[in-house]
Amino acid sequence: MSRPDRPGKIVCLARTFRKHAAELGNAVPEVPLYFLKATTALIGPGEAIRLPAASAEVQHEGEVALIVGARLSHVDPDTAEAAIAGWTLLNDVTARDLQRADGGRFTRAKGFDTFCPMATGRLPTLDWARCRVQCRVGGALRQDGPLSDLVRSPAEFVAAISACMTLEPGDVISLGTPAGVGPLRAGDTVEVRLVGPAGETLMTLENPVVAGGR
Repeated sequence: MSRPDRPGKIVCLARTFRKHAAELGNAVPEVPLYFLKATTALIGPGEAIRLPAASAEVQHEGEVALIVGARLSHVDPDTAEAAIAGWTLLNDVTARDLQRADGGRFTRAKGFDTFCPMATGRLPTLDWARCRVQCRVGGALRQDGPLSDLVRSPAEFVAAISACMTLEPGDVISLGTPAGVGPLRAGDTVEVRLVGPAGETLMTLENPVVAGGR
């Protein structure tokens, strides 16, 4: 099994799809909301998501992510768009009960080892507004969201993040998840899929789920 290169930063956006924000009882933020996901959570396709003993409510969040290709600081959206070096898939696995227990904070709930499966494939370009992200568990469709439903364009998100922190080549920015997040159980197989304008599968990310995480 191949594993993706470990980036300097994994920046994940939150509440970028209106229906997902609504299903968790959250408003869409007026300015982009984002957090850092631990790089030690990174695993590749086929590697196991390990359910930690500390959580009884681990959920999938299928997402499209982009790879930064240049050093960016306080850039405009046009500059940000030109610096997108590639596109991939990510599963922002989340211990939802711990997120609630921590007052909605993200770090512990999303930082466990194996909680960041990411595809090793990269697409150099993507007609993102005509694509969809899907997530299946055990073959059953759970999430299916058009990227056109994002509240901002990917370039606008990148530009906003660059106003806070300098982005470096190889950094990953994940664009958030559509509605339909749901539980993962030991024995499940979870698949995130990027679907193109004609309904074709452009990329997949599949991982088994096992018990025994710390």
